[in-house]
Amino acid sequence: MPKPLHLVLKFPVDYKIAGGATDTITEHKLVCDRNNRLIWGQGSQRTSEGVSDKNKSKLIDQITKGVNTYTLFLANNKGNKELYVGKMLNIYGRGKIPFGSPLTNFIPSYYASTVGTPADINNVFVDVCTFFRIDDKYIGDITLEKNGDRVIDVKNSSSVFLVNITEELKNFISDMLSNPETNFQYQVEQEDVPDDVTVEDKPKGKPSKTSGSGTSSYKRDSKTSKTAIVTAKYKCEIDITHKDFISRVTKKNYVEAHHLIPMEYQDDFPTNSIDVEANIVSLCVGCHKKLHHAEYAVIEPLIEKLYDDRIDRLKDCNIGLPKAKLHSYYK
Repeated sequence: MPKPLHLVLKFPVDYKIAGGATDTITEHKLVCDRNNRLIWGQGSQRTSEGVSDKNKSKLIDQITKGVNTYTLFLANNKGNKELYVGKMLNIYGRGKIPFGSPLTNFIPSYYASTVGTPADINNVFVDVCTFFRIDDKYIGDITLEKNGDRVIDVKNSSSVFLVNITEELKNFISDMLSNPETNFQYQVEQEDVPDDVTVEDKPKGKPSKTSGSGTSSYKRDSKTSKTAIVTAKYKCEIDITHKDFISRVTKKNYVEAHHLIPMEYQDDFPTNSIDVEANIVSLCVGCHKKLHHAEYAVIEPLIEKLYDDRIDRLKDCNIGLPKAKLHSYYK
């Protein structure tokens, strides 16, 4: 039985536009965070299709049959390789998204206005419902469908590849998709925040909600959480002696980000965001699980400590929080 097909798109992070450059990853991630959907156009000076009609049909057939089909975005970030994953909803050929189509709402603004015009250089569009980073160690798990060569070893100028992936990578992506909290903590680890970062506690506007079908929730910014962890020096803020293991990614003590006021209560703070460093604490795995799963008698003294440590910083962010109200969130 043939292995499922997937796509790899290779691209530079810095994209030249009129008046300067833009960060390709940031622009696309913002769209996906806002809409839970993203259409990525892969630019090329070639007039040919990026993916043949035959192979587009194969990919669409897989998606229709419920086979998890991925686009793996391989970025060149100033010489460093970064890998991102999108779960595919559809694929479109050159010129198949008309000018002014509602689909352009899912394309970053810096090139959405050219789509469907003579200035459109995209030879393939992938429609995905996720866009998140994974460890670049998995690049070696991606091989060309035609000959089994590793995509990382290909030296030609192509930027679009039909590929297969290993069972290990398939299972890893599936786990990330089925466990949003695990995925979020993983994304926090992947964020690059310098050790000397400084934080100014100040009010911040409410975050956006996810869109789409089903229930909605407020977005958490993984970089904000990573910044809170870095300023805590990768220590557990319940007990700085708590140490589980050294992270393979950060080479530091592994900790997780926890919103002291849980994000589900953002509506109790109609003016200001609670997704701020002042509301995010760095915790070892055990303390983090206690706050989510322990009986209230175990949680109560932990909340007391964290409240006393953070209330002044929360006030600087215009977040008013009586202690009794915080306790009520955990009962």
